[in-house]
Amino acid sequence: MVEVTGSSARRDPVVSAVSIMVKVVVGLTFTFGFGNVLALALRLGVPVWVVPLVAPAVVELLIAIRRVSACDVGKAGMRSARLLLMGTIHGDVGVERG
Repeated sequence: MVEVTGSSARRDPVVSAVSIMVKVVVGLTFTFGFGNVLALALRLGVPVWVVPLVAPAVVELLIAIRRVSACDVGKAGMRSARLLLMGTIHGDVGVERG
């Protein structure tokens, strides 16, 4: 038997509640992560107008580094991600040091 679901079909209230809770948790996690990175960048001396542009990238890099480290990549595999993270925080990605 084929069940037709359309816009008039009602969703299960449990599914709706769980979906809302997941969205709230993800939103709060991003907000707190953004705030922490924002405070860190300001302490490191990153210009105020750059911080909101850099903070989301740093949050995503931290998540990616955690995910890669959970896969037991090793120090050599983590080197490029850590260098990118340090360059993003300090704002000198692509700048050669002499």
